[in-house]
Amino acid sequence: MDGKKFNLKNLFLSKLSRKITILFLIVGIIVPLFAVYYFYIIIINVAPETLTSETVMLLRNSVILIVIIVTINAGVIGFLFSKSIIKSLKKLYNATKEIEKGNFDVHLEIFTRDEIQELADAFNQTVSTLAKIHEEGKEIDYAKNEFLSITSHELRNTMTPMKAQLQMLEENYFGKLSNKQKESIMIITRNADRLDKIIADFLEVSRIETARLKFNFRETDIAKVIKEIVQFMDGFAKEKNIKLELNIEKLPMIIADPDRVSQVLRNLINNAIKFSNERSKIEISAKLKNNQILFSVKDYGCGLTPDDQIRIFEPFYQVEGTNHHRHDGTGLGLAICRGIVESQKGKIWVESKPEAGSKFYFTLPLCPVREIEPIKVLFSQKGVIEKKIREEFQTYLGPLGIGEFKELKGKNLITKDDLFQYIDFLIKNYILSQDQGLNFKNKIGKIFGDENLQYLKKKNEFKGIVHEDYYLKKI
Repeated sequence: MDGKKFNLKNLFLSKLSRKITILFLIVGIIVPLFAVYYFYIIIINVAPETLTSETVMLLRNSVILIVIIVTINAGVIGFLFSKSIIKSLKKLYNATKEIEKGNFDVHLEIFTRDEIQELADAFNQTVSTLAKIHEEGKEIDYAKNEFLSITSHELRNTMTPMKAQLQMLEENYFGKLSNKQKESIMIITRNADRLDKIIADFLEVSRIETARLKFNFRETDIAKVIKEIVQFMDGFAKEKNIKLELNIEKLPMIIADPDRVSQVLRNLINNAIKFSNERSKIEISAKLKNNQILFSVKDYGCGLTPDDQIRIFEPFYQVEGTNHHRHDGTGLGLAICRGIVESQKGKIWVESKPEAGSKFYFTLPLCPVREIEPIKVLFSQKGVIEKKIREEFQTYLGPLGIGEFKELKGKNLITKDDLFQYIDFLIKNYILSQDQGLNFKNKIGKIFGDENLQYLKKKNEFKGIVHEDYYLKKI
C-alpha cells in the first residue's frame, strides 16, 4: 500500500467515484441519445415542406445508426469495466479459498489504482503475517513433539534398570525381606509399572502427532480378530460377573493392521468393564456399512454427562462424580484410540445418557491409509466445539439462537443427540423447514467429528427417538 490511512475523506471519495461513474453513464449515453432524438424531431418539424421522403428516411436511418453505435460503445465499455472489477474480485475470492485450505503461498497482483488494489495489498500483508504465525506454530509443535519423544525415551531408559532392581529385591536376591518390606516393594513396583505405562502412552501420542505411528498392514480376517479380543477380555469381565455379547455380521477379508484394531477395541471393552455394574452385560458389534466397518461397544453402566461426552477423548480427562477412579489408568487411552482411528481416516464417537450406559462407535475403512497424517491429540476441544455450535445456532436461528444455545447449555443438553432432537422439535413446529433442519444437523454432526455424514428422512423422524439408521448414514 502507499501508506494512506482509511478515513472519512477516502470513504467520501470512494462514494463520490461511484456517483461520478453513474453521472458519466447519464451524460455519456442517455443525454447524447436524447440530443440526437430531439435534433431529428426539430429538423422534421421546422421545414417539413423542404424535406423529401428520401431525406427523411436518411435522417431516420442516421439517427438509428447513431443510437446503435452509442449503445454498442456504451455496452462494450460497461462490459470491459465490469469485467475488470469482477476479475479482481474473483482473484480475491479464490485467494481466500486457498487460505481456507491452509495454503499461505498466495500473493495477489492487482494494479487497478483504486480501492480494490488497496484491498489486495492489505490482503497480501495479512497473508504474510498469517504465514509467519503458521510457520511459528509448526516450529512450536515440532519442538513440543521432539521434547515429548526425547523425554519419554530417556525416562523409559531410566525406568528399565529401576524395575529390574525392584524385581531382584522382590525375589530376595539381596537377602530375605520382611513382610512390611515386601509390601513396600510391591507398592513401588506397582507405581513403577504405572509410570512405565504413562511413558509408553506418551511415546504413542508423540508418534500420532508427528505422523510416525507404525502400521503393519496385511490381509486380515476382522471377524476372527474381534472374536479373539472378546475371548481375551472375557476373563476380566467375569471378575464382575459381566457378560460379553458378540454380534458380528458377515465381514470381508481386508487389508488392515489387526494389532491396531485390537488395541482400539480392547481399550473400549476394558473401559466398558470398568464403568459397568456387576452382573450386567456389554454388547460388542461389527457390521459392514458403506465401504467401511462400523464397530460399537455398548455398556449399561453409569453413562456420561454432556460435558463428559464432549471431552471424553481429551488426554488426561477423567470422568468425575463416579467411584471408578480406583481403576488404574493413564487418561490417554481414548485419546490414543482417537489418534489411531483418525490416522486411518476413520471416526470415533460416543452416544450416552447419565445412568443409562454408553455406546462407543468407531469406523475402519476397507482400504488402508498408508500415507499417515499428523493428528492433534494434546489439546482441549470443548471450548472450540461450544463456540462452533453457538455460531451455527446464530446462523440458523438469528439473534434468538444465542439465547436458545445458552438455555440448552444450562440444562446440559448440548450433546449431538440432544441437539438433533432439538432440531427435530424446530422442524415439527415449522420453525425450520425440513431442508434447513437437515442442513443444521449436518453442520452439528461435522462439529462432533462426523465429517462425512448425511441424514436420512423418515416418516418417524420427528418422534424425538435417537435411531442409528436415521441419524447415521456414512458415505
